[in-house]
Amino acid sequence: MMFCPKCGSLMSPSGGKLVCGSCHYSVNPSEIGSGQIVSKSSQKEVIMIKEEKAVEPLDSDAVCPKCKHQGAYYLLKQTRSADEPETKFYTCESCGHRWREY
Repeated sequence: MMFCPKCGSLMSPSGGKLVCGSCHYSVNPSEIGSGQIVSKSSQKEVIMIKEEKAVEPLDSDAVCPKCKHQGAYYLLKQTRSADEPETKFYTCESCGHRWREY
């Protein structure tokens, strides 16, 4: 597989040459080299997450049913039909307990 040096489109073989489908640029396969891979990179990028931040808004009036802490993050999702209200999913700010309200 080779891409056209002029327009970047994919070139396909036609009549012993590689021809671009967009701009009709053509080249002999002998002019482009062997197409062998000379070297490969063995380096990998590792991403470490030190701390995960909550991006949900904080409802300071919500009370956790498990630890009774006041304050929980919430997320609204439409879990039922469109004419029904959204479901509110809470996550306790203190203990991480999850619950929902319809």
